[in-house]
Amino acid sequence: MAEFKTLDEAAFRKAASASKRKRTVRAVSARFDRRNHRITVRLDTGIEFSFAPRDAHGLSEATADDFVGMVIDGVGDTLHIPRLDADFSITRLLEGFLGPMDWSRQAARAAASRENGKLGGRPRKVSVPTP
Repeated sequence: MAEFKTLDEAAFRKAASASKRKRTVRAVSARFDRRNHRITVRLDTGIEFSFAPRDAHGLSEATADDFVGMVIDGVGDTLHIPRLDADFSITRLLEGFLGPMDWSRQAARAAASRENGKLGGRPRKVSVPTP
């Protein structure tokens, strides 16, 4: 198991400042809705997203009681579930449910690939015999 080091106030402020400069998405709260059996995460942008635990790796067998004490760790980049000793990156959760963060680039690549396919596809590689 990894050894965790506690941060002093200065190190925490430095990490928080670096996080703001990177323009990363940060979570401000997380809760478990027992009625709908869903985890809801609120971001610093005001957006909320929720998902069923069965959709997250390693949480398919978790019970409602396993989510007691669930918190946002660090500078808002990690969802921590202490009873399961599980951590999930907020960015990776969003990528997993919404698609990769570079979706616009992927869409452009897919369109270029379709156009290339209309022209006969990728040119064949010519193998040159070695002397």
